[in-house]
Amino acid sequence: MIIYPRSEVIKDEENTLVCFINNFFPPAVNIRWTKNDKEVTVEDPFIKTISNSDGRFHIFSYLNFVPKQGDIYSFTVEHEALEEPKTRIWDVEIEEKSMGPVVFCVIGLTLGFLGTAAGTFLFVKGSQYCDRPDFAG
Repeated sequence: MIIYPRSEVIKDEENTLVCFINNFFPPAVNIRWTKNDKEVTVEDPFIKTISNSDGRFHIFSYLNFVPKQGDIYSFTVEHEALEEPKTRIWDVEIEEKSMGPVVFCVIGLTLGFLGTAAGTFLFVKGSQYCDRPDFAG
């Protein structure tokens, strides 16, 4: 069993959790989804049950959700070939976009411009000083 989001997880943007179960027989299986340990009703969790070439089956189950940091989703499968139900857990982990690289770039560019301006100023002043007739050098 594998559980994963269909697309990149972005806070407050609708997404879909996908659970993939492979190599089971017979095809009858019971699937339950939970969010924070509370069962979630899924209208049609059995989107597609497909026969493998060896006579066993695989299935995809989907759960639409809106990610919130700290939420915990789980997927539980009950099947007659299992001694006990199997559960997979998926935690919502949303990476906050860091401003660090942007700030670093802005500071670097600002220092670069200030350095160029200071260098230009000193070059002009130095040229004016060297061009004066009373310069004995």
